[in-house]
Amino acid sequence: MAVLVIAGAATALAGPVGAPLGPMSDVGTVPNGDLSAGLDGWGTVGPSSSVVLADGPVISASDNVTVIGPVIALPTDAQVVPVSVGAPGANTVVAVRARPMDGSPEVALTTLVPGRGVTSFDIPVGQFAGRSIRLVLDPTMSIGRRMVVSGMGPVRSLLPGWSISGGQATVANTWGRATLRVQGAPVTAVTPVMPLTPPAQFLGFAVRGAGRVTARAGASAVAVVGTTAAWTWGYVRVPAGRPGAALTFTATPAGDSALAIGPVATAARGVSVRAVAARAGSVVAVVGPGAQGMRVSVVVGRRTVASGRVGTTGRVALHPTASGRATIVVQGDAARTGATRVVQLP
Repeated sequence: MAVLVIAGAATALAGPVGAPLGPMSDVGTVPNGDLSAGLDGWGTVGPSSSVVLADGPVISASDNVTVIGPVIALPTDAQVVPVSVGAPGANTVVAVRARPMDGSPEVALTTLVPGRGVTSFDIPVGQFAGRSIRLVLDPTMSIGRRMVVSGMGPVRSLLPGWSISGGQATVANTWGRATLRVQGAPVTAVTPVMPLTPPAQFLGFAVRGAGRVTARAGASAVAVVGTTAAWTWGYVRVPAGRPGAALTFTATPAGDSALAIGPVATAARGVSVRAVAARAGSVVAVVGPGAQGMRVSVVVGRRTVASGRVGTTGRVALHPTASGRATIVVQGDAARTGATRVVQLP
């Protein structure tokens, strides 16, 4: 399964280190969500004989019977409701919908592909915060298969201060970083307003895995395609004169992949290659004192023919092993944007 990860990191600049993930907190309950009172408050659509309350307790539903959860009064800070679902026989897909209690139409929330064992899935409900709903679990399964539901709730605020909509989102640790891991449909999230202290001009985020992330802060927008081999950074410029901005992003996993989103919106400053001097067998690039320690490569075609790091004076001396048209690539990080410059190697 491919995985897409967006994550932030600490920055040397004054200001935020990125919008934090958490602390996740319980903000509400699901009446009889643990099934301790049997099926009280729960409902079904389909033959009642196909629903059994088994030891656990768990609901065992066959014949594509739809299971409807209890009425949930969502607090204003509600974002997700965990639902524990399994499909012992596999080959089952579960469409999850919200049924508002005010009589308005049901709304599709996400699609689950449960494994043979029971797994907890965080269902996004933020768009219904402050309202009462029931969660509808509508399975599609092969003949003779069944869906097992072992519980629902509590209501949680996964990312306090954020706005989240779309597929399933859970907080996890991926590739050594705290991330918001997402499965199923694309997830759109808006961070709290993140202040910027000069010389920071950008909100940065890193992507790793199979998928695509688009991000926006004001009028500026960028798109980043992830790879599983390494982190790729993206930066959104904050409109001039603003002391800060919220970062809005949509993360879309590739195919059946999972997706994870971490502390994003790190404060970053712009970096550029100010000057280049190329001689036979050597290249000296001036990036600036604020770029100390940044990794710099010389690329000819698709080959990296030299690499090094910016020194304390803001310069880097490289010794490429090829000639011709080349690109000097300064690799960005959490606190500084990347930069490129084309040069002709003698």
